[in-house]
Amino acid sequence: MNHTIRNCAAAALLAPALLLAQGGASYAKNGQNAAALIGGIAGLAVGAAIADSANRNNDIYGAPPPPSYRPPAPFSPAGGVICYPDQRACYNNGGAYSGNWTWRVYDR
Repeated sequence: MNHTIRNCAAAALLAPALLLAQGGASYAKNGQNAAALIGGIAGLAVGAAIADSANRNNDIYGAPPPPSYRPPAPFSPAGGVICYPDQRACYNNGGAYSGNWTWRVYDR
């Protein structure tokens, strides 16, 4: 399709030269035929460019990669205690912070 666009552009550039070479008032009255021909060629070039853009691949980017880091899932070192590695903290079943288990598991 790119080749077609180049051909239309070349024809659009050569059309005025061909019309001037023809010359003569009887062939083109006041340049009206020349203007119509140039407009038609320009319209073809624009139409070819639009047709070419419709066939382009818009999906040049794939799906984003997964996150590089995922913290481990929460775990329970003993009954009634849940530790969260992303927070580096442990909690009792009631939701209260457990300083003893946090110290044992994460040294803090």
